[in-house]
Amino acid sequence: MAIVVSLLNQKGGVGKTSSCHHLAGTLAAQGRRVLLLDNDPQASLTQGIFGPGAMRSFGPSESMAALYDPDRAPIPEAVIRPTPIEGVSLVPGSVHLTRFNQMPPERWHESDGGMREFLADPDVADAFDLVLIDNPPNLHLCGWSALVASNGLVVPLQAEDYGAQGIVAVLEAVEAVRRHRNPDLATLGFLLTMYDKRLAIHVAYERQLRDLYGPLVFDAAFPLAKDFKEAVASRLPIARYKPRSAAAKATAAVAEELVRRASESARSTVDQAAERGAA
Repeated sequence: MAIVVSLLNQKGGVGKTSSCHHLAGTLAAQGRRVLLLDNDPQASLTQGIFGPGAMRSFGPSESMAALYDPDRAPIPEAVIRPTPIEGVSLVPGSVHLTRFNQMPPERWHESDGGMREFLADPDVADAFDLVLIDNPPNLHLCGWSALVASNGLVVPLQAEDYGAQGIVAVLEAVEAVRRHRNPDLATLGFLLTMYDKRLAIHVAYERQLRDLYGPLVFDAAFPLAKDFKEAVASRLPIARYKPRSAAAKATAAVAEELVRRASESARSTVDQAAERGAA
């Protein structure tokens, strides 16, 4: 059964998409079967892997939009695409997601369970070890639906004031999802991205985050490194582009911690469910 993890922050430009891209490549290189969901109408992850022409070619029935349409029953074979990265598959994003993400909240119930139902299909759940969901920089229907479908949430953020501003709103959304749609959703942690330990401001913000959130802050972090951008420009994850680089080693550390946190959370959820059943 695949573990489903959303990467979400209300602030844009904090590294959600690149984190998904590079983590997927590293996890696949370690032998895991990874499914990426490009749950952002901008479809940056799809463009980064397949290129802009291919990204624009995906229609509603071939992309994430099919998971939101209450009149469709998406077939895994029709929407899951193999990628050039061995061990990584992708459900493409597309502009067709926009109309769903802009739906008023009173209509969210029409579509917010589609992603969860899709990922619960045995043809999907048993085919992958880990699902990573890339989300838009807002808390509209797409982000809400991802939290409904997920076992855990990772909040990527920069160690700077603007990069950390979305935390409170995300945590409030998590609590709302737990109350109404997904009581087992776990906050796996806050992941620092584009981190430069040479900058006093980054060190100060990291210290502040750890003072506020303690062990919820990942020990590992994505460093500020040009290799990440060069890898994406080559349509490759860092594990394939420069597997021996410091950036690749840092990504491996993040991937290892992500798997550990997700696995521990999943075991805790199973134990709690067993306790409820026994009671």
